[in-house]
Amino acid sequence: MLGRDRRGPGREDVPAVVTETQARPPDGTASILGPGRLGYYTPVHDQPILADRKAMFILGASGLMASVLLFFSGPLGALVHERGTAAAVFVIADVTCVAALVLAAAVMAYYAYTRPVPAMPPNFAWFRIIAQTSRDEYERQVRALDHPAALRAMLHYNYSIASQAAHKFKWVNRSLRCLRVAIPLWMVLLLALAVWG
Repeated sequence: MLGRDRRGPGREDVPAVVTETQARPPDGTASILGPGRLGYYTPVHDQPILADRKAMFILGASGLMASVLLFFSGPLGALVHERGTAAAVFVIADVTCVAALVLAAAVMAYYAYTRPVPAMPPNFAWFRIIAQTSRDEYERQVRALDHPAALRAMLHYNYSIASQAAHKFKWVNRSLRCLRVAIPLWMVLLLALAVWG
């Protein structure tokens, strides 16, 4: 009775465990299941969106920091003129560093945000190619594809989207490094205004 499913009457002869022979797919499909699963289900399409979200956050943070500095430009100018040479040099150097870093972060984030998808061979995995054909022609051409051609189209699509995401993340990470330096310097300026302004 071992190895049998005992879930109810009439079920005594059903194997409880599927053997390797029973799990083996029909002839010809074993060689395409692995590549097909990897090619069709690789989650690359979410990565450019994640990079764009980070780029939008950086653009928003850069705009906020620049707006606050402009709002306090009057008190910062008074601090430069009234607190002596050391304070003037400190404030001017800090403001210059913050402005340069915030500008660099914003430019790199915008560059990352606007990166297009690298060129790929024309195939029906890409929405622009689909949109250029009629519905009937699209259906006809897709039905005419064999599995290797369909898998090749997905691999081209995956590679182009992954390349775009990698390029975006490279520039977003550079932008974040600038922002990580700019934020403490910006907070030091606000602290100086709170203490001596």
